[in-house]
Amino acid sequence: MIVTVRTTTDARAKADALARGAVEARLAACAQIAGPVTSVYHWRGAIESTEEWEVVLKTTEARYPALEAHLLAAHDYETPEILATRVARVSEGYARWVERETSPDPAVEGPVADDELPFFVYGTLRPGAYNHDRFLAGRIGAEADAVMDGAVLHDGPGYPYVVPAEKGRVTGTLLTPAPGSYGELFGLLDRLELPVGYERVAKEVVRERDGARVLAWVFLAAPDAPLGPVIESGDWFDRP
Repeated sequence: MIVTVRTTTDARAKADALARGAVEARLAACAQIAGPVTSVYHWRGAIESTEEWEVVLKTTEARYPALEAHLLAAHDYETPEILATRVARVSEGYARWVERETSPDPAVEGPVADDELPFFVYGTLRPGAYNHDRFLAGRIGAEADAVMDGAVLHDGPGYPYVVPAEKGRVTGTLLTPAPGSYGELFGLLDRLELPVGYERVAKEVVRERDGARVLAWVFLAAPDAPLGPVIESGDWFDRP
């Protein structure tokens, strides 16, 4: 059974955080944000009004208790209103999709253990960049400085892109997922990177602290990626 869950908050940024947090945790298959909407209510003998943003999430009946607990913990309202409604009729394909996208089993998207390579990141997912804590907090067991040879780094509209080349070196970070987090992180990064011009490839990188050569997943520029100018330093933190 599919369940539609609704809650409200007083800022777009808060609504975005609630929506993304639930989807990233696989507690909701998708989320919609609407607003601002005007709420009218009684308060201390008067009628007040305020603007709020509505978050609408789709989950399964089995996952609803965990989603409710997540929203109560993440919401900044002391007693947030959470409305849940069973969906009377959906297509079989849509129901299967919601079931798959809310499954807590890492095997749904994660690779087998023999393929549990670390990830080499070189842009907004590096420590200190704006997407690191947003997407990786609590999911990483170890981080190490690393470089990738035979590649050049391009600036892009908001994101950097790596392209294989005869010469060149790209600076980045080698990320090893925390125990039990591999399948979740594998799926999260695919959903984050593949739709915006990347393709995931296994490449050898060099860990700087000991010179070890490590096979890692790297998101390279797809053929249709919107490449900007080359960043000569190979380091996105050292771009012009």
